Amino acid sequence: MRKLSLEEWEHKYIKGEIKQFDQRYTMFSRPMWDPKIKDLLSWVLEKAEMGTRPGRTLQDKALELGSRVGVMMHLFENDRPTPSAVSREIGAILTPERVARNTMVSLPREGEKLEITDPVKLTRDLKKAAIYFGADLVGICKLDRRWIYSHSFDLGSGEYNPQEMPEAFQYAVVMGFSEDYDMLKYSSTTYYPSAEASLGYSRMAITNAYLSRFIKTLGYEAMSCSTNDVGMTVPMAMQAGLGDVGRHGLLMTPEFGSAVRISKVLTALPLIPDTPIDFGVTEFCRACEICADECPGQAIKHGRRTTEAIDESNVPGALKWPVDAKKCIGYWARNGKGCINCVSVCPFTKPDTLFHRFVKWMVDHVRWGDSLYVKGDKLMGYSKLDNGVNFWDEWQPLVGKAQRVKKIKR
Repeated sequence: MRKLSLEEWEHKYIKGEIKQFDQRYTMFSRPMWDPKIKDLLSWVLEKAEMGTRPGRTLQDKALELGSRVGVMMHLFENDRPTPSAVSREIGAILTPERVARNTMVSLPREGEKLEITDPVKLTRDLKKAAIYFGADLVGICKLDRRWIYSHSFDLGSGEYNPQEMPEAFQYAVVMGFSEDYDMLKYSSTTYYPSAEASLGYSRMAITNAYLSRFIKTLGYEAMSCSTNDVGMTVPMAMQAGLGDVGRHGLLMTPEFGSAVRISKVLTALPLIPDTPIDFGVTEFCRACEICADECPGQAIKHGRRTTEAIDESNVPGALKWPVDAKKCIGYWARNGKGCINCVSVCPFTKPDTLFHRFVKWMVDHVRWGDSLYVKGDKLMGYSKLDNGVNFWDEWQPLVGKAQRVKKIKR
């Protein structure tokens, strides 16, 4: 693995002017206002029809809904430049003083603030706190305002506003949350992989709330962005040294491959940034087209990277494989649920075994052999997904789920 300077990273990916993206054009927002694709999110509002098919029973749906409860924590995120209507209402009721009284927690004295004499130690300690609160990975980057949305769009109320990021926010704490490979192999069903994704979003929201409160208690501003709001998370995660972007447009990490969810906390706390990393993802994805071959919506691009956008839901100017978001969510609409086939079949998404660590080492250090590694992955049948017929009999949930014992170094 090689560390890149920001200049080297810029040279690798940025080939033109990057204009701030408008959140209204994300493919979760567009169906709310764009009449051409208004039906693509109808499955979210409709009540699911239960049955006896594996992955679509009431018990399977219960697993998904139970996993998603923690996502509601983002309704308390009222410290954004343009908080949602619900967040504003909750914030007016649940003041810090009222919360403190009802939870029997004393608040610091007014004006109390941590004196920072060693930013390196502070950064290390902050990372330890993030891991303790639930993150599996954590990195720091200077806040690059190209990745901040020019406008915000609230899915709940439809509010659409210009978004101005206060100058005080100079850093992004980017966190990764691993997903269980054994759950992802059921991607051909409905609720099992969706439950795993939902649990990831719940863990993100809860951990973000913990960490932002930690920073605020130190006397510094913090902004929790547990979902994809406020700005684009993947380029921030790349600049923070968590991973690289793959053919499927998702972050790929050395530890978990594509099986990771990412969140961010923006802050005014002075920290020491990490650097981007290069561990062979671009070269490997150039040789491997498994995710594109296995995408049921044919939304993932074959061939070479490009700086051109497919439509309004892409950002031009960055060299990558743009994803056709309309085709992707169009399949979701036909399927009646989300799809993570691209994550499930990705050769980087494998259990953390000695053999797979060795293959990842080869991908990094012997890059001329990428086509051979892809053939080996296909030969081993890793792209074959489970239909979930025996899920409840075979499934063994991970105890503790995340690897909690980590060494945080600077």
